[in-house]
Amino acid sequence: MAQPKHYLSALLFWWVASFFSVQVLAQASSEPSQVAPVANKDIVAAAVGLTDEASIAASAEPSIVQSVVPVKSANDERDYKYIELANGLKVLLISDPSTQESAASLQVAVGSAQDPEGREGLAHFLEHMLFLGTEKYPEADAYPQYIAKSGGSHNAYTSLDHTNYFLSVRPDFLAGAIDRFAQFFIAPLFTEAYVNREKEAVQAEFLAKIKDDSRRSHSVFQAVINPNHPAARFTVGNLDTLADKPNEKIRDLLIDFYRRYYSADQMSLVVLGRESLAELERMVTEHFNAVVQLPRPETPSAQPLFLPDALPLEVRYRPEQELRELRLSFPVPDSRSYFYEKPLTQIANLLGHEGRSSLLSALKAEGLAESLWAGENDFGPYGSSFVVSVALTEKGQNNPELVKAWIFAAIDTIKRDGLERWRFDELKQLADISFRFQEKRSPASLVQSLARNLHLYPAPEVLRAGYIYEGFDQNLLQFYLDYLRPDNVFVLQADDKLEAQQLSPLYDTPYLVQQPKPVLTLAVEQRSQLKLPTPNPFVPGRLQVRDTVSKNKLPERLIAEPNLRLWYMQDSQFDLPKSVIRIQLRSPAVGVDIQTRVQAELYVAMVLDELNEYSYPAFLAGLGFDVQATARGLDITVAGYNDRQGLLLTEVLEALVSPRLESSRFANVRGELMRRARNGDKQPPYIQLFQQLVPTLYEPAWPSAEIADAMGNTGLADLKNFGRKFSLNSQVDMLVYGNLLPAEARQLATLVGQQLTQGRPINQKGKLKLLTSARGGYERQLSVQHNDNALVIYHQADSDRYSDRAHLLLLAQSIRTPFFNSIRTEQQLGYVVFAGAMPIADYPGLVLVAQSPHADARQLRAAFDDFVSQMPEWLADDLDLQRSAVLAQLQEKPKNLAEQAGRYWDEIAAVGPAGKVDFKRRKKLIKALKQVNAVTLRTFAYRLFDPERRLVLGTGPMATEAEPVTKVTDLTSFKASGKHYIVP
Repeated sequence: MAQPKHYLSALLFWWVASFFSVQVLAQASSEPSQVAPVANKDIVAAAVGLTDEASIAASAEPSIVQSVVPVKSANDERDYKYIELANGLKVLLISDPSTQESAASLQVAVGSAQDPEGREGLAHFLEHMLFLGTEKYPEADAYPQYIAKSGGSHNAYTSLDHTNYFLSVRPDFLAGAIDRFAQFFIAPLFTEAYVNREKEAVQAEFLAKIKDDSRRSHSVFQAVINPNHPAARFTVGNLDTLADKPNEKIRDLLIDFYRRYYSADQMSLVVLGRESLAELERMVTEHFNAVVQLPRPETPSAQPLFLPDALPLEVRYRPEQELRELRLSFPVPDSRSYFYEKPLTQIANLLGHEGRSSLLSALKAEGLAESLWAGENDFGPYGSSFVVSVALTEKGQNNPELVKAWIFAAIDTIKRDGLERWRFDELKQLADISFRFQEKRSPASLVQSLARNLHLYPAPEVLRAGYIYEGFDQNLLQFYLDYLRPDNVFVLQADDKLEAQQLSPLYDTPYLVQQPKPVLTLAVEQRSQLKLPTPNPFVPGRLQVRDTVSKNKLPERLIAEPNLRLWYMQDSQFDLPKSVIRIQLRSPAVGVDIQTRVQAELYVAMVLDELNEYSYPAFLAGLGFDVQATARGLDITVAGYNDRQGLLLTEVLEALVSPRLESSRFANVRGELMRRARNGDKQPPYIQLFQQLVPTLYEPAWPSAEIADAMGNTGLADLKNFGRKFSLNSQVDMLVYGNLLPAEARQLATLVGQQLTQGRPINQKGKLKLLTSARGGYERQLSVQHNDNALVIYHQADSDRYSDRAHLLLLAQSIRTPFFNSIRTEQQLGYVVFAGAMPIADYPGLVLVAQSPHADARQLRAAFDDFVSQMPEWLADDLDLQRSAVLAQLQEKPKNLAEQAGRYWDEIAAVGPAGKVDFKRRKKLIKALKQVNAVTLRTFAYRLFDPERRLVLGTGPMATEAEPVTKVTDLTSFKASGKHYIVP
């Protein structure tokens, strides 16, 4: 099974990914489109293949032919209605009067599998082009500008068998967004000038990820499977596959593809808004009735994933990163029609289990593996595979045959002992509980997943299909298990030391095809280590929501001692038998120097490794935990059903204060962390620059390469010494929020205090360097192993006052789309382009970012400077709209228990030990935002973008020889000099 039980620390990547998703396809132009000299109605007719009379006739038909109310969770207060329009479009309407974010997603059942021969990437290219103007809204920036001013986001992706488009906006903007969105599927322009420009964007996307190991390994997979299978084809596209050819223009192919496949009956639409179901229905029918139903093209004959007699097959490939992975893929029949029985989910639950006596437990005990995942790799209507993926140790890397022997031994154990009804019943019980107490998801995420579900499941089950377990079928399980055989497996192994001459197409990944060896037979005593899971002791039994005993509207401080502070609040919003416990330990033993920082990382990793077998059943039962080493201590989280929450927290605390620290595991755990740290230098260039921002400005913080080196010099004795002192002179802040009572919270806090605090607390404060004026600003050049160049410019606010925070948020919102339009759409300088707020240690800042396949760092800097120089011409022209967008984000209410707990915890953690917690900071920021006017915003921007006070990180020279600049070469002396912001 997948292993998301730890709340992994990935704030940088989360920030980049969430921001980037807003911008990545926000194609735009400030000038009207230059349309080819053909009347728009003729372009539309050519695109959809209808005359005006046919279109009128289609719109005259009854608008709705089917209506169904799906089954929903008892905890779900939203209203749902499924309808099917006369044109065949499947629609799910979701009415949520309390939502502060409206959203929509449309999925077309067409993807890269339909790309014409020699025109790979056409479906993906078409996805890009639909954002760039329609007959009703011809300007290329009409759609992204509207979405941006609503404070929303939009994006799309193309897969093998489908393409998904999605958006989110403030509720008042939904009708306008739906109007513009619908035009993608009614009358896109495919403006020739933008066709030529957007090809460059697709090329940039291809080159930006050419060293991405997931794409490189997939290219090897494509090279060895059946060449006639759709999955064997290149899907991204580049300048070669999308080039104009004699008598064949790519624009004509786009129109032909659209006319052939973008048919209403191949589409599913989900719309969520504040409006009633009747109002949403009118909105949808008004705008989407005009989407045309086209003759269905011929379905290509089914192709097997591998040619007859091709299996078993073994391939090794060389990744860019330090990866040690062994992946076994077993082609199996499509299981989508068995969503009631879920046979592959049942098998994955047994084979991927991580508890005691599991396959992973045995592999770890033998020193062969660090982690394991098992599950289905779905190719939609084009087949499926069951996959077992193992992250190997060095010993496992050198003994892959032994690892395979363990995997097949585990499969045999399941065949022999695993086909029992009670296991199915336990999965059903857990799924029923999860569905019963389902929490609200982000509207944007929800509509995307449901648009896909509309293509997969009957309308009544579209909401609960993933939770259904009905009809235990032992024969069906045996049917799928029979495909997990040594003669029906494709083995792919990552080997970063491989020397091979054969290269995969386009990505040039070295790989070697090997003759498979017979599977080894394990000794009886080895096989006896493998046992199937016993009944899960963490299945929650007490699911009552407690009566309210505390009516506080904000968390109340129940304990205020020098070493321990506890805030408590009983939930009265979400009515769930769940709680969130957050603990922050500040320790003077962490962050004193790089050695203590590394010791904390390794110590926590060893504790998590030790707890994995015990906690995995809890994770399966909806109760998770995490422990993270921070710059100045440890963060602990326990969240989920509160029935066994205290038991899990007790075990976590025991492991922290008295870990086993087994020498047999230390070398492998340390090696895995060192590889992760070193792999930071193999990330895309813009990510590598981002990773350097905090180490350049904040202490205690160090670059990942130095972290890796320090880990190599850290031994088990160092960890044992760290374990004896990390709780000395420490201080704990704690939050309990949810379905626990005050006495229970106090009891847990007392336990935490007893285990984690000793002596008088000593608080080590952090320091953020403040950027004062320097000749030419600050510049730091980094070397990256990638053909692309990248630039990150960080601008720091004058202060952390509410006024500066408010101005910075509004400025970031105002420049987000114009910056993208200028650098990405108009100048085509790169695929990765974004601008946004970037606080460091809660101090406000802003970044401008781009990664380019052809512009160097100096050219990117010149483009950034040109953008900033033109900003006064338009900044604050639409101030009220941009302010409303930011206000909507700040005023949005938490959607679930975890979000609300996160907000409370942010305020507690921000002030540090002994600091006064202010749960009204958000309200004060909103007040400051309302006081911003055009003059103050322009003045703030002028000061913020002072070139003498910026930090420029680039992959090459950023200034000419004649330009003055203050170069940053020694991080220690740079951070130590000048003024600092003291971080509590």
